[in-house]
Amino acid sequence: MKAWLLGSLLALGCSSTASDGSDEPPADDSGGGQLGPVLPGSPGGSTQPESPASPNAPSASNPPTSSSGSPEVTPTPVLEPGDEPTQPDPTPGPGEAPTGEEPSASTGATAPTIPTVSEDCPAFQTGTITFMGLSGIQIVAGAKPASATAPMVFYWHGTGSTSGEFARLAGAVRSGVEAEGGVLVSFQGTTGGDALSGTSVFGRGDLALVDQLVACAVRDHNVDPRRIFTTGCSAGGLFATNLAVLRSEYIAAAAPNSGGLTFPQQFESEYTPALMTVHGAPGRDVVIVDFSNTSATADRAFSGRGGFVVNCNHGGGHCGGGGLAGDIWEFFEAHPYGVEPAPSPWTSGLPSGFSSNCQIF
Repeated sequence: MKAWLLGSLLALGCSSTASDGSDEPPADDSGGGQLGPVLPGSPGGSTQPESPASPNAPSASNPPTSSSGSPEVTPTPVLEPGDEPTQPDPTPGPGEAPTGEEPSASTGATAPTIPTVSEDCPAFQTGTITFMGLSGIQIVAGAKPASATAPMVFYWHGTGSTSGEFARLAGAVRSGVEAEGGVLVSFQGTTGGDALSGTSVFGRGDLALVDQLVACAVRDHNVDPRRIFTTGCSAGGLFATNLAVLRSEYIAAAAPNSGGLTFPQQFESEYTPALMTVHGAPGRDVVIVDFSNTSATADRAFSGRGGFVVNCNHGGGHCGGGGLAGDIWEFFEAHPYGVEPAPSPWTSGLPSGFSSNCQIF
């Protein structure tokens, strides 16, 4: 009965019109259909309660671990006065470069935990790959930098669309990633599992692929472990938000376009990624659920844990936030993992030139 109801609602959503706003993007030429039905509530079983408010750094009693079970690398301790060694230690600590060299990655107060490579890694070059049995994964890769400075972005498309959707709705993000020698990944299809967003477009099983692509890109393409981000539209926007929650041990920031949370999720670690929710006007950005409401649910969940949140209401229809892609990229650039000063350099106000549709939550 549950499966029949899920299928019926999905079919209803696919045949529904997202909005009549003139700023709504056209259906993807190769995929057709609407950019995303969503279903309220959690499919496939009970949900986990949202974790209580906590600081933005891991606690000593409950340190975060990677999805593979590996403990997070402990940062080099700060010595108290009088404890300094008589001779400097020439061995670099975790995240440090050898003496006289520039750091190979950005620094911050809190370190991400990157999964261990356990699969055969793909070549990071622009094209379409099959990885861990899933075909149609689109990769956009810039020239590999000389050190670990590259960003990585996971883009998630809407229902009925395709992995190439980012070209229309996140062009400035793609350009920024390529210019800095980074990697953009966009899935076509899913390995299944708990649907998370309320749809079957992407599932919990896809998290294992994300883990391995992150591990491989950090090892093989000089991706900065502190510069891993996610965005997407509609069902993809919901999945991007869930990814930030369920992989808070390494996702630095998320910017869902008509996304958010339809139901609570348990954050994977004590760290809270930065969040920028982009949505339309209440009553206009609607496909079964009102995405202004799901965005507000995510805003409260992230800010309630001390995370930095920006809410952007463009006033239009469903997935009409493509014009804010440049602002999303600026947001990503300013919010690496463990950003200093925490929780954001923008706490006193958004930077000059940022969209007037946005405000700090």
